[in-house]
Amino acid sequence: MFKFFRRTRSKALEESKVIKYLKYAIGEIILVVIGILIALQINNWNEDKKTRKLELSILKEMVENLEADIEDMEINKAYHERGIESANIILSAFENNQAQHDSLNKHYGKVSLIPKYLRSETAYTSMKEKGTRIVKNDSLRLKITSYYEISSQYLMDWNDAEWNVQFQDSRDISRKYFKKFEVFRDLVPEDYNALSNDKAYRNYLNNRIGWLNVTVALYRNRITGSKELIETIEDELMRRDPTYKE
Repeated sequence: MFKFFRRTRSKALEESKVIKYLKYAIGEIILVVIGILIALQINNWNEDKKTRKLELSILKEMVENLEADIEDMEINKAYHERGIESANIILSAFENNQAQHDSLNKHYGKVSLIPKYLRSETAYTSMKEKGTRIVKNDSLRLKITSYYEISSQYLMDWNDAEWNVQFQDSRDISRKYFKKFEVFRDLVPEDYNALSNDKAYRNYLNNRIGWLNVTVALYRNRITGSKELIETIEDELMRRDPTYKE
């Protein structure tokens, strides 16, 4: 009888030890899992922090790119406006049968000047390389994408077309009507009287005015669009980083 009770007690103690061990083991497993989850969360938090830091850096660089673009577009627009003015001065001289004067020579060259618009897009390139969704604000991301892929790209395409067509026109006209061609130099007509009565050259001037008026309008529109995008980006930067303007 006593042996039976001793065996029962010994068995109970052994079972109690097993239960305690299992509880301890399960507890350890739970702690390890919690530790892993915490480590993963910290890692995700650190990665998200790096991503957000990179996002803000890209947006700040984009503001600088847009400001450089505005400066470039303002210069190009001014060249085109002077081209329109010069074309009108030449046509007015022709219409009023004005005699050849050296003051006209500077205007012949200005009509055909075609400054090349070179867009600053290092920030947008980085944004695409990292994935456009690096910009967290959905509305801002769509505005940036629309600006670079549609509205600004249209101006780029227009500018390229003008560059190619006008370069050919300028070369042909210079060879036909002027003694020699030098960039940013006065052009001297081979025969002013013949030039003033040449229908093809007058048509060229009128067409050039029409083309440049559209180009100036496109530049003006893109300058406004660039300023608006800068304002939107800076609002986001100020919201995310109150020290941005400091």
